[in-house]
Amino acid sequence: MLESSDITALLAYVNDVLQSIIVIFGVAVVLYNIPRLPRGAVIRSFSALISFVVIVYFAELLVSRVVTPSSAEFFLRVGWIGVAMVPAALFHLSDALLATTGKISRRRQRLVIAGYVSALVFVILGVFTDLVVGPPLPDMPTPRLTEGPYLLIFTIWFWGVTVSSVYNVWRARGRCLTRTTRNRMSITLLAILAAPLGVFPYTLLMHNPDQLVPIWLWIVLILGNLVVSLLFAVLTSQLVYFGAMSPDRVVRVRLYKFMARVPLAATIVLLVFVLVSRAPSVMGLPKDVALSVAVVATVMIVEWIIHAYKKPLERVFQLNDDPDVRRIQTLSERLLTTSDLQQFLESVLAAMCEALRTPSAFVAALTPDGAELLASVGPIGPAAHLPPPADLHRLDRIEAGNNGHDVLSDELGEFYAWGDYWIQPLHSTINGKATLGILGIRARPDGLNFTPDEAAALERLTVQASSALEDRLLQQDVFAAVEGLLPELASLQERRRVATFGGLPALTAHAENIDEEILQDPEFNNMVRDALTHYLGWAEADRKPFVATSGGSTRAGRT
Repeated sequence: MLESSDITALLAYVNDVLQSIIVIFGVAVVLYNIPRLPRGAVIRSFSALISFVVIVYFAELLVSRVVTPSSAEFFLRVGWIGVAMVPAALFHLSDALLATTGKISRRRQRLVIAGYVSALVFVILGVFTDLVVGPPLPDMPTPRLTEGPYLLIFTIWFWGVTVSSVYNVWRARGRCLTRTTRNRMSITLLAILAAPLGVFPYTLLMHNPDQLVPIWLWIVLILGNLVVSLLFAVLTSQLVYFGAMSPDRVVRVRLYKFMARVPLAATIVLLVFVLVSRAPSVMGLPKDVALSVAVVATVMIVEWIIHAYKKPLERVFQLNDDPDVRRIQTLSERLLTTSDLQQFLESVLAAMCEALRTPSAFVAALTPDGAELLASVGPIGPAAHLPPPADLHRLDRIEAGNNGHDVLSDELGEFYAWGDYWIQPLHSTINGKATLGILGIRARPDGLNFTPDEAAALERLTVQASSALEDRLLQQDVFAAVEGLLPELASLQERRRVATFGGLPALTAHAENIDEEILQDPEFNNMVRDALTHYLGWAEADRKPFVATSGGSTRAGRT
């Protein structure tokens, strides 16, 4: 039967594991937000709030593992930095949320600055003096700071700022006009309490410093950490949309993928590490060997699950459940990239050389700038310098020979002599008059004499080469249309973003000013690239220069 001390130790260990998970996810959220910090005050203040919470939980984890009282006091003082700064960051976040709805106040901005200044005062008093919190006593069973003479003042300030922050979010909720924004702000109003509830030093309220933390308090702390972790997850899922130009669906997918690959994988590895380290020896192996095998296997299995079941999981969690998205994903998987086209044409040319018993062949596409060599098999020599499209009709047409079994060239199309090659125009399979490219075959010594089998194989292979060139042109038209639409789509997404909480001022703002702001955004090129990658799955080799023009400004980039 477990004794009271054993139960207390077990609950303390469970609490440490929960705190570790909160630290892992908190650090992951901050890392996720670092590239998005320039997007607005909401992201910056939220990242600051999470950072201070992480400091508190990480310091408590280290305190539970220290072996000397001086080290315990040092980490407790470091954790106090986060405790004192959380209310200021929370008020900053509430002000940013209220300002997002159009309620901008210079008085509130001055209060934000005053909040950070007063927080720094409490940091100095708590770290370098004993006026707010005192050092842990040497005979304390659980190291913790003791009550200082000004702790009551700090407590009043802590919860006073917290209540003011909640009031600001409540006001922001009242200013939301649409159902989506009101629901989002309502959830934020509840989840924003996670930070103050999670970091406030409740153990300071225990007046007997020699007393062990009772079992009921450990249970309360564990339940509190579970609630805090849940509220932080909800808060992150709601605030991630602020400052994002991409649709909510895209933002949600990116967040969940990041969380699955970074903090969730790290958490699973941590749990496996804890279980294996506390389990008895497995098959007589040393503990370090068992740990190494378990951790490596866990990392590999988790990454394999994410990779193999990514799309089913997206459908289960309704991350990409829109029919339009599914059609676009299907299109991206079936696009013919430049590399795919070259591989296919090379296979066609290799089969053609084998069927016609010729050493080399090539396919070129006709472009406004001239003929462009796409694929070749064998040494092509001077074929690298192809004749201009306008000069094809000037070449000598080859007539079929007469060896008793030849096929007339009219049945296979026109062939022209060009050096050591037979040149044949490749026409559209839809519009037979449109010339798409050139097929070049190394001339045979016996002339243009094809057997029926050779003629049939040549005809089928020629049709496949023409179809590939035709698909290439169709895709280029799609890409050109998308390139032309992307600046306007980006502008529309920006208007949607600012109008979500901005209301009338955002919707009546001059469109050119919004477009200019978008084009001047240093992340604009990356957003365009991400949009093309997400919607069309372009290969790296297919990226072409584009020029986006809006409001009289032009910016060149890469897609």
